[in-house]
Amino acid sequence: MVVPYNPALAVEYAIQFGYQAQNGIFKRMSEDCTNFISQCIWAGYGGTEGYSLTNEADILALRERVAKNYRQTSIWYGRNYASSAPLASMAFIRVEELWNYVTTNQGNGPRAIGYNNRQYWGYAPVDLALGDVLQFYHSNLGRYGHTVMVTSTSENPQPIESALGNVYVAQHTADYSFRPFGDVLETNGGIEGAWMRVLKFTDANF
Repeated sequence: MVVPYNPALAVEYAIQFGYQAQNGIFKRMSEDCTNFISQCIWAGYGGTEGYSLTNEADILALRERVAKNYRQTSIWYGRNYASSAPLASMAFIRVEELWNYVTTNQGNGPRAIGYNNRQYWGYAPVDLALGDVLQFYHSNLGRYGHTVMVTSTSENPQPIESALGNVYVAQHTADYSFRPFGDVLETNGGIEGAWMRVLKFTDANF
């Protein structure tokens, strides 16, 4: 079945749970940034559709959805809050693995077009829109090391040259629902030097 990516559902999840350490649906990982953003992507593909993110009974129902691998795949899957398994899949929780999976996936599961890989953030050739996923390079690691989701712009989409004062993101570790884009750049390579790549999600099969 073809499932469209709904940025509004992804952003709703990101805002609701960005500032919270635990949401009762998915298990938190020790380094949680990509694990959390994968949850937001899952919501964008209808993982939370039909349920409230604030009602306790609905939270339990969503937890059960995760346990049944609803809108997940054998490669890209999270662990629900009550799971005894220590880790989700690497494509779900690791920065590089998420990028590699969604930009090359030809089977079931999330798909995205990647932009600006290994480039200065200001060179990004696309406008930033709600529900976009951004990843930042860490020179000390020699790889991309942080993942966030765009949750607010003064316009939609937002030209990259205007992003510093107008774009906000959700992330985990540390936990934010509306972190200023410039602040993320400052702590992930600096405004003058940060490398940032962009994922724009598309229709997928589940």
